[in-house]
Amino acid sequence: MPCPNLQLFGTLKSQDPTATSRCRIIPGDVTQPDLGISPENRRLLVDEVDFIFNSAASTRFDDSVKTAVKANTRSVKSLLDLAEECTRLKAFVHVSTSYAFPKEKVLYEKAYKPPVDPHEVLDKLEVGTDEEMDLLLGDSPNTYTFSKALAEALVVEKMGTVPAIIVRPSVVCPTWKEPLPGWCNNLQGPMGLFVGAGKGIIRSMYMAGDSYADFIPADVTIDGILTGTWNYLTNSNKECFINATSSEYNLSWEEIITTGKEVIYNHIPFNGVVWYPGGSIKKSKLVHNVCFYLLQLVPAIIIDTLLVILGYKPILYQIQRRIQKGSEVFEYYTTKAWNFSNLKIEDIRGRMNETEKKIYTIDGEGLDVKEYLKGCMLCVRRNNLKEFDDTLPAARRHMKIMWAVDQVCKILLVAALFYYGYQRIVVPLSTLLR
Repeated sequence: MPCPNLQLFGTLKSQDPTATSRCRIIPGDVTQPDLGISPENRRLLVDEVDFIFNSAASTRFDDSVKTAVKANTRSVKSLLDLAEECTRLKAFVHVSTSYAFPKEKVLYEKAYKPPVDPHEVLDKLEVGTDEEMDLLLGDSPNTYTFSKALAEALVVEKMGTVPAIIVRPSVVCPTWKEPLPGWCNNLQGPMGLFVGAGKGIIRSMYMAGDSYADFIPADVTIDGILTGTWNYLTNSNKECFINATSSEYNLSWEEIITTGKEVIYNHIPFNGVVWYPGGSIKKSKLVHNVCFYLLQLVPAIIIDTLLVILGYKPILYQIQRRIQKGSEVFEYYTTKAWNFSNLKIEDIRGRMNETEKKIYTIDGEGLDVKEYLKGCMLCVRRNNLKEFDDTLPAARRHMKIMWAVDQVCKILLVAALFYYGYQRIVVPLSTLLR
């Protein structure tokens, strides 16, 4: 069965038109017991599989404990059971996250104790109520990191019987080079913030602007996984933990947001901009909340009211509420900073020859943030928003118009405030002085 006919596979198909026809898709569901795989297909996997790369996961921070554990923890238990049966298995590679243990200010490439016993959680999965399951979360910041930490513990348990590796990427962002620049499959992460801000919907973000953001492009992540597997198979030390992060290229949130703004303003604007993209990072939660209500929620209510009057369906208020909910979950990561030891990747890079380094990019050498973000915005326009390149000139003209409207409105607002102050303060005061 061929892979989907997506632009993502264009480079592969141009190099080898028959490549996707050699793929065999096995129906299944990682949220189901035993992965939802039929006995016949399970037998096929047991007899044929050499490598298992497990990157299936729900990356939502607001899933219930039950939902997150089914997708991110029980699925790993089922995969490990399958791996133990595989007769030809060379490596089981589990893709975790560098934020699985958020209480660790420095994450080293080693095993960590999970927040609770994963088997206790799995035992309660089918019999426990949602309320009982939620109590197990304790002080974990969200269900994603909680369920990923439990999954790591299950993999560590099996390292004596299964040739297992744990790779911990940080925040995976759009591709840098391969198979095409700027590709991402959803807008849940940082690109969602850029799109919301670029369309003028997000006007305020609560962040510690001087803390750095540890992002790693998806293609660099995959190269790290592949070279980490090679290192495990060829290195007698059998290194089982690899942190795939960008700690050596620390970029602050301020730098990333400022560069992203410049790209959207002057190079790759979006269609359907509600207002000229503006706003800023707020380091005070109070100031952020005031700005959110005044600059995002109130205008959304006004615009939705106009839409209802004109006979259209209101949409902006609900969008702003979803943005508010998502921002509150994301704040845990934008107001703190972590450090990650990635000595293994540095060691692997040192073992690679020049040809291998060209094929497998596992560092950020040569990354131009502005050019990278241009590629990201352009790819998001094309693939996620379905805004095609022939609309760019009109989008740039619209951006200039929105800038002018924004400036006029600001001038009128300042003038109105001065006039109000003059009428309410200066005139009465001058009258009294007479």
